[in-house]
Amino acid sequence: MIFHLKSVFLFLGVSIGRTVVNADGQFGPLPPTSSSWAEVVETAFPTWCIDAAENRLNDVATCADGTTNGRWTPLYFTKQHGGKDPAMGGYPTDLDTRYPFYYGSAFFGQACAGGNAHCSFDFPGDKIQCGSCGKIKTDNDDGPNGPGHVPPHIGLAAITRAYNDGVTEDIADWFDYAQNQCRIMPHVLLAMIRKYFPRDPVTGEASYPAPFSDAGGPDGPYPLEFVNLVGASCDAEKAKHPDWGNLDCYEEHSGGDVNSYPDYLEAGHGSPHYCSKGLMAAEVNKDWCPYLFFGPNRGKYRHPHVAYAAVEVWLANKVMPDKCGATWDDNNPDFPYNLDVAFPKMAAVEQDATANGDPEQPALECGHWVWPGTEGVKRKAVPGVFVTDKYLTSFTGDTPNVGCSSSSSSSSSRSKKGKGAKASPFRQPV
Repeated sequence: MIFHLKSVFLFLGVSIGRTVVNADGQFGPLPPTSSSWAEVVETAFPTWCIDAAENRLNDVATCADGTTNGRWTPLYFTKQHGGKDPAMGGYPTDLDTRYPFYYGSAFFGQACAGGNAHCSFDFPGDKIQCGSCGKIKTDNDDGPNGPGHVPPHIGLAAITRAYNDGVTEDIADWFDYAQNQCRIMPHVLLAMIRKYFPRDPVTGEASYPAPFSDAGGPDGPYPLEFVNLVGASCDAEKAKHPDWGNLDCYEEHSGGDVNSYPDYLEAGHGSPHYCSKGLMAAEVNKDWCPYLFFGPNRGKYRHPHVAYAAVEVWLANKVMPDKCGATWDDNNPDFPYNLDVAFPKMAAVEQDATANGDPEQPALECGHWVWPGTEGVKRKAVPGVFVTDKYLTSFTGDTPNVGCSSSSSSSSSRSKKGKGAKASPFRQPV
């Protein structure tokens, strides 16, 4: 079913201009007064307690900071375990939360399956990083692929602004439990997205500023992004996008500078990931590298789609407290849903730069990363609707000659085995 935005705006009483009905929102401001985005996420996804050495504490009901001892990790370092049992250290994926405009790729065993990059069945995912395959992009909202991929931080920004601007008198109009349970109706979300992020009337192009910017954040830069931009790279990003307003680079979000980075990392390569110099030279898919793990915000990254889901939980609980609980678990008792994605071979770093240990990075063999990893490609049947046209369109590019040949790989393997217990394959340079 296609909802035309003009009719949706009329139904919701939304004008195209920024008319404010209630500047504080129907249930008070979002985030709530004396709260923060970290607390909004924590309320919907209660984290477990840890001690000073970051060990999980199972025998207490309340953590030292007064929060409930939950089942989600307070130290999130990698998306490798996203969609799995929370005890492994992950959070729900975009598909798990059913963010409607993610347009993930089907789990056919191709590189980046389950993510927002759509690679073909014959794409050389072991040679070329799969993020280059591209997302689902459209120049209108009425076609078979709707609006195409709209980053979750844009959904978060649109809903937050619409709520705080009071563009509708009753937030209950955003929900229909019989159709979508405790989640905002997709046509409502799209209407709000187009209110704040309209398409170009001539080209149909949609512009989505980054989450770490004033222009792309919910109420200023999204504070849990912790982007890897610092010094010159931050200045270059500001010069490239002068209309984005303030940017929340490393100096702002963590109070340090390029000298704060562990020596083996490539400082300032963009994204919220922190890859090694060797991996960046090998053109790795940055999604496989860890999130911020050093400095005062170690482990505090939270995906925008998780924050979006937390807002849905908060609003749905206000509107339908008899049906929708105060946590995401209350409304999703059957999680996990088998929507975790394939990762490359991973390895520990040669020397930890932090007191409690550095997270793994993708392994390098013969100067190249290794995909898939030990869990395989994760080809599997999952529920849901997926776009397949890119998957069925043959790869036409050139395949680089990178990584180990079969003979050198075998020789390397024999060499490692011959060195005994000290030559662990999980302690190798990255």
